[in-house]
Amino acid sequence: MSISTVADLLATKGKRQLVLTTAFDAWTAKAAEESGIDMILAWGETLEHSKWVIDSVRQGAPNTLIGSGLPSIGAYSSEAEALRLAGELRAAGNDIVYCSGLVPEKFAALSRQHYPCCGHVGYLPVNDTWYGGPRAVGKTSEEALEVYEATMALEEAGCIAVEMEVVPAKVAARITEQTRMLVFSMGSGPDCDGQFIFSSDILGTHTGHYPRHSITYASLFKTAVDALSRYREDVLSGDYPRAAHTIDMTDQEYEKFSASLESRAQDG
Repeated sequence: MSISTVADLLATKGKRQLVLTTAFDAWTAKAAEESGIDMILAWGETLEHSKWVIDSVRQGAPNTLIGSGLPSIGAYSSEAEALRLAGELRAAGNDIVYCSGLVPEKFAALSRQHYPCCGHVGYLPVNDTWYGGPRAVGKTSEEALEVYEATMALEEAGCIAVEMEVVPAKVAARITEQTRMLVFSMGSGPDCDGQFIFSSDILGTHTGHYPRHSITYASLFKTAVDALSRYREDVLSGDYPRAAHTIDMTDQEYEKFSASLESRAQDG
């Protein structure tokens, strides 16, 4: 099934796995669309940066759903501000309002205005200090119930989907059965409605930590270093540029050019 609208996305519940990743530029977005990715997450550090990123991603992936988070400054202050920010992102080309840590009440205001919203439960990086650092959430019955209750609160608020991050697979599977929303797993097992991994992990484009739940299919950072190193070596050795890389002119035209320079020098 081809996914191009929110209705298409919702129709996949219980039928097949959805595939999500990130993109922050046109070429990665184009690669994602051509590979059949169902939904792209894209965002920036500020509202204006997010709008620029969304526009770039939309250029690369004109037919793929885009989800982007509201900038934290302002979005958490009032429902009116959350609505204003969501409207600006929609105008930039965003399809789904996605925000880590936004309370259900804010999502309720957005959903009443027909903004498709995706929440976030389990481990939330924005609340990292409360967990004592990155860790799985829901390994005790008490925490698992908290994840369930947070999910149901988002459903009650009108969200269409939720990202569930590093929650035990059994818990994630049970909650996925209980909710009408789509559940996107980030390290929460195979029984959610879809899988979400950052493109930087998939493509191997960074030198930082690769989380346990990620999977890497390429080493583009290493490939880039190798290519740039070869370029540097060729320049220093004189192997680049060769004749094939340069523009030539006839001897007659060069002689005219040279004569013109000599004439100017004499006149000066």
